[in-house]
Amino acid sequence: MKPTFCLFFLLWTASFFSHDIYAQVTSGPHQIDLTKEVRTLWQKANTEVPSNFTALPILKNTKKKNARIPFVDDTEGNYLSEIILGDGAEVYLLISDFELKGAESLIISSKEELFTQERFTAQHNRSSRQLLIGPYKGDVTMHVTSIDEAPELRLYQAFANPINVGHMSLGFDASFECHVNINCEEGSQLSDIKRSVMRIRMVAEEGVALCTGTLLNNTKGDRKPYVLTAFHCLVPPEGTITPLFDLWWFDFNYESFSCANPEDEPFPFQVQGAERVAEWEDTDMMLLKITDDIPNEANVYFAGWNRELDYIPDTTYLIHHPVGDIKKISIDENPAVIHDKRIGWNNGSNSPEFTHYLNDFDETTYEPGSSGAAIFDQNGSVLGQLHGGPLSDEFCTIGIGYSGRISISWDSGDGPEDRLRDWLDPLDFDRLSIPGINPKLQEVARVTGAILTADGLAIPDVRVSLVGDLTASFLTGSDGRFVFENLDPEGQYTISLEKNTSPSNGLTATDLVLLRNHIVGRSLLDDQFSILSGDVSGDGAISSVDLVQIRNLIIGRQDRFPNKPSWDFEPKVLNMDMGSANAEGVIEVNVIGYKIGDVNYSANPNR
Repeated sequence: MKPTFCLFFLLWTASFFSHDIYAQVTSGPHQIDLTKEVRTLWQKANTEVPSNFTALPILKNTKKKNARIPFVDDTEGNYLSEIILGDGAEVYLLISDFELKGAESLIISSKEELFTQERFTAQHNRSSRQLLIGPYKGDVTMHVTSIDEAPELRLYQAFANPINVGHMSLGFDASFECHVNINCEEGSQLSDIKRSVMRIRMVAEEGVALCTGTLLNNTKGDRKPYVLTAFHCLVPPEGTITPLFDLWWFDFNYESFSCANPEDEPFPFQVQGAERVAEWEDTDMMLLKITDDIPNEANVYFAGWNRELDYIPDTTYLIHHPVGDIKKISIDENPAVIHDKRIGWNNGSNSPEFTHYLNDFDETTYEPGSSGAAIFDQNGSVLGQLHGGPLSDEFCTIGIGYSGRISISWDSGDGPEDRLRDWLDPLDFDRLSIPGINPKLQEVARVTGAILTADGLAIPDVRVSLVGDLTASFLTGSDGRFVFENLDPEGQYTISLEKNTSPSNGLTATDLVLLRNHIVGRSLLDDQFSILSGDVSGDGAISSVDLVQIRNLIIGRQDRFPNKPSWDFEPKVLNMDMGSANAEGVIEVNVIGYKIGDVNYSANPNR
């Protein structure tokens, strides 16, 4: 039986015989020879090709790169282009000069057996102005909408993604049938933890690779997106590769929604771009940091970890993406073993003794592409990442796996670039373990709003007070807006408003005339806020009492209203149930403010 690396590059694989004997490389790096023509939808429909169409230069042996992609105006303000891949081969396309603005969108469509479609917007812009898309096969249509002119996109490079390497297929529905989906009963207790695991599509000058990674929590609990994966993902048997980290894709929640395999491929939540922050070959550890914070809608989890030196878990779980397929689970129901022998790998590297856990999984196994997947204990803590082991068969009869230990990676090497400690313990707490965090439970809510007059003028200097499990106040500025952040998403709060400046602001003889006409029925006030403004006594009706109080302020006989502040608001009090917040955890409210006694809206809200 030949042990092998767990790693499966799309373009290579590796194996080894035993702990001390190395084996043959089964295939080497290879880049696509893209010699297929490019045509437009008009050609496909046998209609005349517009005169402004320019054929895409052929990319051959990747020597001719950066070829402009021709787009043709469909006369409706949209632009179309089609690339013919043909022969059923799967290809990744690397687009350069990618920058969308405003409502512009790029829609990629592919129709080969199953119709798939992806939509990219300005949120996918990268500092490198590059975008990796795919893999696709057959005809690929690029459809650009809401844009003033044809985009300046270029096909920088194409990478082959062979659908078969030896006996193996790649991607959706390609793994052994004996694997167990993560949402089967075996994974039921890992419903949160599974959300920390993602498929990684690693892009390099030499090609595209697949591995598995896991989001880790740190002692600061700040959701910094650190990803644990395998060092050897970047060290194939024939030498290191040249990674293009800015183009790496992290595919979250790529899984079946039930125990059964789905008929249609699920679409993952994708995040692009990373940097490598630490690595240590002895334990096969590589730590990445995703470039941007992960949006809340990704619904991820940051796994906890345990770095106790002699810790032996009772049960071990492996959550992984074998050959890039949807998320699977393997279980070792017996205590793991700290392997006390050196391990030799066929790329010439050696793992020293005591650096790896050894598991013999009872429930299924793993495959190439599972490399870097975390092993979890019965408490859901990460103990290490999968390195490799003997290659199994389609019946998952062999489940022996070696995983580099976090406890050894923690303080390895001479500096931060060699170890985990500096990244996972930024507060220097020296903890042996920390729990995971569920951002959905730790999300905070926000209330924001604007205070305006009935005719739309912003009202500054309004004291907005919030009471609940958090007490805070806010003084509106020139825009009349207020905001309260970091609120409990399940909390309840009361908001009140107050402004009591310049009581005589806006009060004139005109207000007295309008009110007198209303009282005698000569000309009724028909505006809600004029009526509310006229009730200066607060008794719920407009009467001569209100006239007297307004006249006394105008002539200076009194300097304030006896029963009311100078401004009032509708609604007067806001009762906020944060459970009604939108998907972003925000409640937006608008409040109308009106100057007491000013029935003709002549008051200056800035006074």
